[in-house]
Amino acid sequence: MGAVAAEETLKLIGDKRQIVVVAQDSREFEMPALEAQIKAFQATARKKAEVTVDLEKITMDAMTMMATGGRIPAEQFFNILHKYPKAGAIVLFLGFPLLANRDPDALQQKAPKIVVVAGYRPDYQPLLERRLIDLAIVPRFDALPETARKPRTLREWFEQEYVILAPDTAAALPR
Repeated sequence: MGAVAAEETLKLIGDKRQIVVVAQDSREFEMPALEAQIKAFQATARKKAEVTVDLEKITMDAMTMMATGGRIPAEQFFNILHKYPKAGAIVLFLGFPLLANRDPDALQQKAPKIVVVAGYRPDYQPLLERRLIDLAIVPRFDALPETARKPRTLREWFEQEYVILAPDTAAALPR
């Protein structure tokens, strides 16, 4: 997932040279799958283009995780947006934050593309339609056709497990 997320992010950012990856700090709770995804993202991004990949680790205790449902807290998200005003993309390996009524308007003024690599949430559909999220990479929520062949490439393995959601396909998403 990390490699494909990097490839898709590179397509989005055009000539921008900075990507910021945001993930939960795994020092307190080991998350080997997350660490592998981030390493694959970084390696792919650096191999495909001359970009910098900055990593922002978010520390969330168990209470914060429960309160946010695994989403990045909105305040921390906006702090990262302000910290990296020249970023081409912010890639969240966390759920997109719950926004207060005033936050969507502030977010519409953003410069970087927002990519979410996390579980699907029904509120992503309107966020994609409003282009507050530019891309979401989520686990498949539909079954593969019985005629699907055995995957051979990295991309085919990815497509068996994940889907890429974009603003132009948001209307067809489940609510």
